[in-house]
Amino acid sequence: MLSPFTVPALEGTAGPVTLNDPVFISDLHLSHSEPDTINAFLRFLEHEAAEHAELLILGDFFDYWIGDDASYTMAAVADALRAYSASHGLYIMHGNRDFMMGERFAREIGATLLRDPAVGVLRGERILLSHGDLWCTFDADYQKVRRRVRSVWWQWIMLRLPLKKRLQVAEDARARSRTRKSVKAAYITDVDERALDEAARNLEAAVVIHGHTHRPGITTTAGGVIRAVLPDWHFEEANCIRGGWIGIEANRPVLHPMK
Repeated sequence: MLSPFTVPALEGTAGPVTLNDPVFISDLHLSHSEPDTINAFLRFLEHEAAEHAELLILGDFFDYWIGDDASYTMAAVADALRAYSASHGLYIMHGNRDFMMGERFAREIGATLLRDPAVGVLRGERILLSHGDLWCTFDADYQKVRRRVRSVWWQWIMLRLPLKKRLQVAEDARARSRTRKSVKAAYITDVDERALDEAARNLEAAVVIHGHTHRPGITTTAGGVIRAVLPDWHFEEANCIRGGWIGIEANRPVLHPMK
């Protein structure tokens, strides 16, 4: 039974969390309509991720999430994550598609739910972690929607709707999002680096890792912050159309393409 006072907007930790040998991914958008991408993730979990101490998933892991009470719809993925977390650290963060994930699902898979943004500490160095959409400040319409769906009242109401109704709301939201993106200039849907620099400065982080924009790369901002952007994933059979992950080497983020 749902608690009357708990919603995902109130859950999670902002850290700092101690890391030893992390690997970062985001924007897999897992759904049953993309079985090849699910299979690619399961292979990644068994091979590349298994070679590291921690896996951090920075949002939009699922293409949508209508509530932890529907986690059975992704049982194979949950089972694989639970097996991974038995011997590794596992952290998961909300994205703009799966912001309804909560502590219940995190406990189910043995993960720590991170707030956005959160801080990781690796060998004494602070890394700012985010899905990234909170810094898309040029897009005023999007930020208005984001504030609404991340509010306690909206989530409380949504979690009390039948699953079928929640699924309809999610599908309608995805359709509207695709329409809005198709008519907006690229800079509007990208991160405002001034907002990113300010967040990094306030939290004393020299490195920021985020996803959301689907524009992977590692650059240095005007404020001197190392900005590492994660790729989104898409596979067709065993072929990687898009995808990759970030590791840390010599205290610097390194972008690795999928094999």
